[in-house]
Amino acid sequence: MRFPPEIRHTCGNLLWLRRQAAFEQARSSGDEASLHERFLKLARLRFGRDLSNLGDESSPIEEFGRGIQTLPQIDVAEPRQVLRAGLAGAGRLLLLPGLHGAAAVFVGLTNEIASPMEIVGWEHLGLDDSYGRPKRIEDPAARILDRERDVGLQEDQPLVIFGFCIGGLLGHAILKRHGDRPGRLIILDGHPAESIRTISRTRRVLGTVKAVRDARLGGHVEHRLVRIGLDRLRAMGLHRTGSIKQDIVLYRSGTRLGFGPLDAAMWRDHARSVRQIDLPDLGHTDVFRNGLERRIVGFLEAG
Repeated sequence: MRFPPEIRHTCGNLLWLRRQAAFEQARSSGDEASLHERFLKLARLRFGRDLSNLGDESSPIEEFGRGIQTLPQIDVAEPRQVLRAGLAGAGRLLLLPGLHGAAAVFVGLTNEIASPMEIVGWEHLGLDDSYGRPKRIEDPAARILDRERDVGLQEDQPLVIFGFCIGGLLGHAILKRHGDRPGRLIILDGHPAESIRTISRTRRVLGTVKAVRDARLGGHVEHRLVRIGLDRLRAMGLHRTGSIKQDIVLYRSGTRLGFGPLDAAMWRDHARSVRQIDLPDLGHTDVFRNGLERRIVGFLEAG
């Protein structure tokens, strides 16, 4: 679905939240909340803003995407979302979205995973107006790991992380801070930090100028989302990937990627071991649609 360029990131986030609301409604039992009520609740958690006066269940996403730009933030924009509760002591599975993505993209994947671990989706940090935007990869990595420990993750429990695209690098940084404790990193189409330095400076600058120009036309929320993404790209360009004590499983779609070629050899110096699984018939985001999530659940289920 195409949206106007000046609000496309906002609308993309909202569209996934509406899909999450529909997914939750279809699987609810005894909860009479409507799809629209669920959508408004999810949007308020994600953005800290009340969208209830912007439209109704039949309103197009674009209407909410434009209206939210001028709404005041009234709650904390919560970056952590428990997608499924787990059994005590079973560990944690973190799902990290790609650039400009949202944790709502993982609701279908969550439904396919047969694991006793608590499943948590994390948004990119920096949307809340009360806080600054992280400037280094290590900053969100530290905040995420600290939060998980604060809410019960024990050092002897497995920490499994799935990172889509740039989320793979963030997951790597989290496990690096986690030390030699049990865990695993599963990456879909994600490069180590050094890859962005192979992209020409001219290409990066031109892309940044256009993104910022479009976002300023859209409004405050869109501009914030775009700046978060650009900050993450800059942080990736400065980051030194290092090595983790856990194994990496790299899923590689059949898509030509913006950061260039990608294979297991590029991650080999950054983990205990690397295994590559090719998905040549799938595009970059196809795995999050139409039940194709089951193609990648095997290594997510094992703690």
